[in-house]
Amino acid sequence: MIELENVTKTYPDGTKALKNVDLRIEDGEFVFIVGASGAGKTTLSKLLLCEERVTGGKLFIDGFDLVRMPRRKIPKLRRRLGIVFQDFRLLPNLNVFENIAFAMHVVGEPRRVIKTRVMRFLKLVGLEDKVYSYPHQLSGGEQQRVAIARAVINNPGIIIADEPTGNIDPIKSIEMIQLLIKINKLGKTVVVITHEKSIVDYFNKRVVTISEGKITSDRTGGMFDEDQSI
Repeated sequence: MIELENVTKTYPDGTKALKNVDLRIEDGEFVFIVGASGAGKTTLSKLLLCEERVTGGKLFIDGFDLVRMPRRKIPKLRRRLGIVFQDFRLLPNLNVFENIAFAMHVVGEPRRVIKTRVMRFLKLVGLEDKVYSYPHQLSGGEQQRVAIARAVINNPGIIIADEPTGNIDPIKSIEMIQLLIKINKLGKTVVVITHEKSIVDYFNKRVVTISEGKITSDRTGGMFDEDQSI
């Protein structure tokens, strides 16, 4: 569960990026967080990842108190999260298999387990035929799918996708969200932070809108159901 209570974030220059934000996301939910550039989405993302700290209020993720948590425990929190970035952040000198397996090597998983799980997630994201391809040999959409597989490979309970469709075309963007919905149906909590409201409106999901640092709406419903064909 993710819970924000009266959260405020003020930067050293006096900018108030978030103002008294209350938000609760239950386990297994799929939530879009939308807003224009400068609305406070990036700050919210940084707070969830503990890249920035809350100025005022309370913030809990999966039982962690992010306001009081010492810096040494941040890696433990991040192991509970799967992060998908706009710029993919794939390692250029590693192939698809190696990029996805990297996170498992870091936590010391046995090679047999790594091979089985990586191939399972390559099938999930539809990239079984790209196992030995390198990032520069992939399209933007394929790179993003590798990034998603890498984010979920260590079985985190929460997936945070920060502008995941920013570098791909509209059709691929819809496919990307459909893939995240598929992952959500495996029991994962998925939070998609985006400015692309036109993409959000294709899906019948909860939508939280941020404007000028405040939540201005929290609704469920879009133009189309997520299972509709493209």
